[in-house]
Amino acid sequence: MQICANVTSVLQNLANRSWGRLACLTAVGLLALAPTPVWAQEALPPDDAPEIKPIRITRLSDQPADQPAPQRPGLRQAPAGDEAFPPPASETRNTLNTLQPEASAPNSKSSSDALIPFPNNAANDPAAGDATTPTRFQWGEAFRQAMFFNALQHILRFATEDGTRKEIVGPFFRDWLQSIRNLRGWRDGDPFLVNYIGHPIMGAASGYIQIHNDPQGQYLEFAPTTKAYWKSRLKAMAWSAVYSTQFEIGPISEASLGNVGRAPRPDGKSPMAYVDLVITPTIGTLWLVGEDALDKHLIQWFERRVRNPFWRGMVRSFLNPGRSVANAMRFKWPWYRDRRKLYD
Repeated sequence: MQICANVTSVLQNLANRSWGRLACLTAVGLLALAPTPVWAQEALPPDDAPEIKPIRITRLSDQPADQPAPQRPGLRQAPAGDEAFPPPASETRNTLNTLQPEASAPNSKSSSDALIPFPNNAANDPAAGDATTPTRFQWGEAFRQAMFFNALQHILRFATEDGTRKEIVGPFFRDWLQSIRNLRGWRDGDPFLVNYIGHPIMGAASGYIQIHNDPQGQYLEFAPTTKAYWKSRLKAMAWSAVYSTQFEIGPISEASLGNVGRAPRPDGKSPMAYVDLVITPTIGTLWLVGEDALDKHLIQWFERRVRNPFWRGMVRSFLNPGRSVANAMRFKWPWYRDRRKLYD
């Protein structure tokens, strides 16, 4: 008790002085802060909480020498030991093109083409194709061109054949069927130039109509050792056979318009024979292949030596008559080529 009285007396004396009051307040504050470690431990997160790691910022120059620096959109790879630098303004691309792999352009004429991720080479190479290039056979356009060719042939017949104009009168179906029934024999009385020159050109022209509307064969040149070439030209022959049959005995044919074959010739033979039905697609396809060979080996040889567009056009038109007729049916110039300009 005596000790407590002495301590109380000392504290009262300290409290009567200003510095003593300050010392007392300091002691009370220290006693109040003594339990803080216990409170702090209770406020800490539990042991199973995820560990929070500090963010580490790595510069490109801090990467090890044997480890490539990470690539980021909009930055080019800097040489070893140097920091990455932004691309120049001419190489700036949008976000979509930046994320796409950059396409190579081996046929480009300028270095600026390499900066375009997806260059459009359709203008230089029509076979490359674009969004509007068809991938299937164009039946509608091929049918339109064939019917246009058929109409022009019949207009020429009515303009030059007096017997065709006379036979236009009479019952349509009866005379048409009678003309088909008189189909017999090989010779139809036409001259050699008509049967073996005119009809092969007609077969080649109709075959080129099929080729011009077939993406698989449109750009093929003469290549007798490849399967794709012959497959394309055999399809052209089948098209030519159908066209020839329609022109001879179909609903819009020589048999129906003009009734060729209804009346026999003076020698008793029928003017409706099998020669045209056979010669037009078969010899016509051989004529077509011959035009392909001339175009590749003779016409292109001529064009490498002659730059005059007039003579180029004349050589193309007259050495490829079947192709020239087919070009006219699609409203192109006779000398037109899908992959070659007339002049450089």
